[in-house]
Amino acid sequence: MTTAMAKRGAPVDMATWFSVNRFLTEEARLLDNREYEKWVELFTEDVHYFIPSRKVRMISAKPGDRDLEHELSSDGRPWVMSENIHELRLRVARVNSARQLWCENPPARNRHLVTNVETYHTEVAEELSVRSSFAVLHARFDSQGTTFIGERQDVLRRAGDTYKIAYRKVVLDSTVIWAGAISTFF
Repeated sequence: MTTAMAKRGAPVDMATWFSVNRFLTEEARLLDNREYEKWVELFTEDVHYFIPSRKVRMISAKPGDRDLEHELSSDGRPWVMSENIHELRLRVARVNSARQLWCENPPARNRHLVTNVETYHTEVAEELSVRSSFAVLHARFDSQGTTFIGERQDVLRRAGDTYKIAYRKVVLDSTVIWAGAISTFF
């Protein structure tokens, strides 16, 4: 079971990098087209999908004090979201139900842009460590819209001729979430 971001090894070859980019592009299309049942099938049964909270903090002269990880929640501090495959499926079912969530009625219009994809081998032969930047526009009604910008840290596991997402950490750049609710999938 993958519970944390895999240790990054050597960069992958161009063919593997291209196949990972294609996978992430297809994932974005599924989300933009509201094909959430197909999207959730891109995850492994042991996935950990989470969004740590972020805080603004002053830095000191200590070595490593500028590391991003110091700004993110860890054990004992609140997370924005922490889900396994069952919770992801439940959230998809709620969004798709006849009695939709108030934050998805009317349904949101989403656009997922994924860029700056870095892909590396890991210590596990069938897994890849992938970092990407994203911008997600989440719009409802005629004037309401929220833009989320950040980084995704994924572990992709080989599944036949494609991949499955075994781990996803979503790091939002903003410390304040202006949306009334987060129903967006990243």
